[in-house]
Parts: sequence; C-alpha cells; structure tokens
Amino acid sequence: MVVDAPDPANLRRARTIRMLYWTREAFPTFRVDLDILFGRELLGRGHAIDFVMQAASTRIAPGAHSWCGRTVFVGPTAEGGPLSAFLRHLRAFWHDLKSLHLARRRNYDAIQFRDKFIIAAIGVLVARARRLKLFYWLSFPYPEDDRLRASLRLTRYPRFVKLRGAVTAWLLYRWILPHADYIFVQSARMKADIGAQRISSEKMVPVPMGIDLNDIQTEPFGASEPGTDIVLGYLGALNADRHIEMLVDMLAHLQVDRPAVRLLLVGDAFNRADHEALLQRAQQHGVLGRLEITGSLPRADALRRMRAVHIALSPYYPTPTLLSTSPTKLVEYLALGIPVVASEHPEQRLILRESGAGVCAPWGARYFARSVRWLLRQGPETLAEMGSRGRSWVQHYRTYSRIADDLEATYINLLSA
Repeated sequence: MVVDAPDPANLRRARTIRMLYWTREAFPTFRVDLDILFGRELLGRGHAIDFVMQAASTRIAPGAHSWCGRTVFVGPTAEGGPLSAFLRHLRAFWHDLKSLHLARRRNYDAIQFRDKFIIAAIGVLVARARRLKLFYWLSFPYPEDDRLRASLRLTRYPRFVKLRGAVTAWLLYRWILPHADYIFVQSARMKADIGAQRISSEKMVPVPMGIDLNDIQTEPFGASEPGTDIVLGYLGALNADRHIEMLVDMLAHLQVDRPAVRLLLVGDAFNRADHEALLQRAQQHGVLGRLEITGSLPRADALRRMRAVHIALSPYYPTPTLLSTSPTKLVEYLALGIPVVASEHPEQRLILRESGAGVCAPWGARYFARSVRWLLRQGPETLAEMGSRGRSWVQHYRTYSRIADDLEATYINLLSA
C-alpha cells in the first residue's frame, strides 16, 4: 500500500496516531479488520485510537467501554420488529451526532468514518472547523447495493431503499469523498470504481482483508487412501442470495464419474427455509447422502472442520456489488494450505494468479465440476504443493501484521504532512 515506507518501528517512535473512529459495526465487534487490524495490531502498538459504536444488544450498557487499552463510546440500541429497527437507526445517528463534540485537537489529530454517510457528511464540516484530518473507510458499495436490491425487488420497501441509495451515493461521491483527506477502500477494483466517480486515485489506497495466522492450525495435505472419499468444502453463509445451490448441482455433476466425492458446507443460513432448500435440492439430485451441512459453528471449530477438506470452494455470485469486495474465505483457505476452486472475481483471480494455489472458473456447476476434476487429476503431490504455495503467499502478503505495517505507515505519513 505504501511505496518505500520507512521502518514501522521508527515511525512508531516518531509519531502516535491520535484518531476518533466512527464505524458501522456494533460493539462488541467480531469483524476481523476491526478486532485484529485495529484492536490487536494498531492499538497494541500504542496508538491512541478511540471508537464510536452502537451497542450490539440492549444487554450492553451505553457509555464508555474500555477496549484494547482505549475507549469505545457505545450508544444505545433497540431490539424487536420494524418499529424497533427505525428506533435503532435513530438512536445510532443521535449517538454519532452527540459524539462529534469529542473530536477536538487537544484529543485527536484526525477523525475517520467507516461506511457512515449522514454523520460523515456533517463530519466534513466539523473536521474543517476544528482543523482535523478527515479519513473515510469504505468496506462495501452500500449505495450501489441499495439501488441493485431495489431494482430486483429484493427488499420489502424498494422505493425507500432506492431513495436511500440515491441519497447516500450523492453524499458519498459528491460531498464526503471529495472533501476527505484520504480514503481507504477494500480492493483495487473498488479504487477504480470510485475513481470513475471523479475522485482522485492519488488519495485512495486499498486495504484488503487478511488473516491472523495464530488462529490457523494446519496439517500437511494428506493423500486419500484408495477407496476413501474426496471432500470438497465451503466455509460461509448459506443464505439464498449466495446461491450455494450451485455447489449442490456441482456435486451432482461429479457423481456421474466420481461417486466417492462428498460436499461439506461449513456454516448455515439465517433463514431456515434456505437451509431446507439446499437439502431438498440435494435430494432431488440424489446426492443427499453425499452432502453435510454443519450448521453455525464458532470460527475455530469451522476452521478445524475445513482442515479435513481436500479442495476448498470459493463461489462469489457474479453481481456488480460483489466485484469490489475482498474475499476473506479465500485467504482463510490458502492459510489452511488447501488448494482452491474459485469463481471469476477480480481479487480472487489476482490472488490465485499470484499464489498458484488453485484455479478460477466461471460461475456455474458444470464449470466448477470441470475444475475439480482437473485438480484431482493433478494428484496429491501437486495439490500439496498448491496448498503450500497458498500458505506461503498469505504469510508474505495477507497477515494482519503485515497489513498493519503498511496501514500504520500510511496514517503516520498523512498525519505528518
């Protein structure tokens, strides 16, 4: 991310990052690029970064909470039906607004907003009035996603969601980002997409998703004994909008010439009907006995189940809003040392080309089945080499320690300018 960055240890001695950070995620957060990248890494290096969040549930008391040696200013929430959802958003905005009084030069040198729109638009004025640097972090193209879901009628209130998408797009691309001192995006594709909105690419940097290798335990890739099953694995949500039924269809294709192949889906759907739909589809194809759905598991248990997988699957349904994402599961697969079949996607294609740890395939059951067959024909030694190359690539480029080095240098260079 930073060209010819100075040594991070020297930077830390030269400058402390003093920043107040508003984020869309609730407290406590389990999102790794907050929990690990900021909590464990940047705060662990002694930087003075405080956060403004909303409580994840009504059981969490509003107020100042200690987190990783710093403070999270937690606002109240609401739980229940549609009225409670409106109240939750209203309370979040009011808490964000009240927290702006904390943003003063005696406490901070910069303020940052992540995936926030109205409060960030107000923050532009606050930053200028109080001579603070203004940073913005966009992790997902929310305005475009709103407009897409409204056009496909994937929401209960398409008119409202369409209007929200239009308003947030205007705020983001016409007011917030043009006035931000620097912008952190999720991927090179997102940087290009935002650049197409006439935002200077010189003040943007991608911060991709990474992994903490301390959380990943690996074992050497084990060749299957004659007569044992080959296990294909997927780790992630099974919601209908992920279209994981494609993997069930893939399994049906493979059963024609490779009956000793099983499919392991590590995760579950938020909606029980989506879970049942996958089982019903497997039954229709006659592969129900070759499919296992684990249900929701703690992350450590989910990764442990994936260690038994011979080939990991990373399908991203080809919608425009997902093209700019930075897939976490692909990095996890590589860290586990598993060769991968991934769908065509800008970052997945780049990672597999650089790492040599698998293949990309067009979206579709037939294409995924063809790619699985090709990998299996390479033999266990080649698959083991692919897995080893993938883990080595992650160690060099996608650990949060390395990402934090670059991010830390970027912040310090910006604050020193």
